[in-house]
Amino acid sequence: MNSIAVYQADALGFFLYPAQAFELPLQPGDFNIPYGALLDAPPAAPQGFVARVSEGEWKLVEDHRRDHLFYMAQAVVGDEPAIFAEYTIGTAVMVDGQELQYDGGGPVPVWLTSQLPENARVLAPQLE
Repeated sequence: MNSIAVYQADALGFFLYPAQAFELPLQPGDFNIPYGALLDAPPAAPQGFVARVSEGEWKLVEDHRRDHLFYMAQAVVGDEPAIFAEYTIGTAVMVDGQELQYDGGGPVPVWLTSQLPENARVLAPQLE
């Protein structure tokens, strides 16, 4: 049975791994390409970047999926410092009355930070 190399992406388009697509027994020349896989190999990603599918082709984007990021849960009130909460990649949070979400690919949005201000308070994580 013939096969070809394909390159699997996850539901968000991030490269996962190379795989094989096998020829369909009743349709010679056609291959069973998994959903989300591309025929073209992704570019090699340097440290801090990841290959991601955009408009049907691989692009290199910043990879912040494992970074510790924080968002401002409450702004400064009087003498009280701002309160920050640790952000879990992919979750929706309310910031300044807007529901925002970040999947960790590409530049970190301005509403997130990896560096907390010196006098900031951090909320304890919620246990589920």
